[in-house]
Amino acid sequence: MDGNVKSALAFLVIAALLLPVSMFNPAFAQATQVSYVVNLSAFTLQVMYPSVVMPGDTVTVSVQGSPKSNSLYLQNLTATIYYADAAGLHQLVSQNLVSNPPSSYGYYGTSTSGSFSKSFTVNVPQAAPRTSLVATFSEIVQSSNYNYYSYPSYFGYSFYGNPLFYAYYPSYSIASDQALAPLSYINATTPEYVALQSEYQMLQQQLNETQAENKQLQTTISQQGTMVNQLNQQLTSANREAQTYQVVALVFVIIAAALVAFSIYQLRSKGKTQNSGETKASKSG
Repeated sequence: MDGNVKSALAFLVIAALLLPVSMFNPAFAQATQVSYVVNLSAFTLQVMYPSVVMPGDTVTVSVQGSPKSNSLYLQNLTATIYYADAAGLHQLVSQNLVSNPPSSYGYYGTSTSGSFSKSFTVNVPQAAPRTSLVATFSEIVQSSNYNYYSYPSYFGYSFYGNPLFYAYYPSYSIASDQALAPLSYINATTPEYVALQSEYQMLQQQLNETQAENKQLQTTISQQGTMVNQLNQQLTSANREAQTYQVVALVFVIIAAALVAFSIYQLRSKGKTQNSGETKASKSG
């Protein structure tokens, strides 16, 4: 890995560590497929991957490659996946995407290998922190050129009046290149999130207990309301009975008063009768 790639990887490490936590809230992050174009010297790669993953996920990365020239032959293309944290880079997998072995003559040919499409998977460690996956793509290509050579004609013959015989032979050169690509963001929990989640769970438990107490109080209030209604009904019934008793008592009082008046009337009438008899007797004597 050359110095430029190392510097770029270091930059990606710092960028991943400085990303705002609020951008990747576990409650709201939704993974979508995104793409990134990687420009190598000989090939252009379009890399597809999910935007957000979780620790323990299996990430599928798709790569579509297109040659930039018709005189190139792709010998090898390798993708190496890392994740970055404060300690540096940690390699997860190195995937050989394209491998073209040489022919029996020791060279790879002169025709382009053409476009290709490959996919591979990466397992995100369970202990991975909140950071980003990054990838390096390394290509080894063979380019071909034709060199022309002239030779004296044999046996004194000339070709179209030219005493020289021309021939051309292919020559091959090998070149390599590396480039970086960002991959999925690992939406792992942070100590702050764990603390907030613990506080949230405690508050949720308190809320559940308060709701249970409130429900119990509502039940008690409902029972007491039922008892009050029953007491009110009993009080209404008692008031009616009391009114009835009062009417009956009043009737009894009236009857008793009438009886007393009648008794007094009879006594007086009897007294008057006796007095009249005595008066008549005394007059007769």
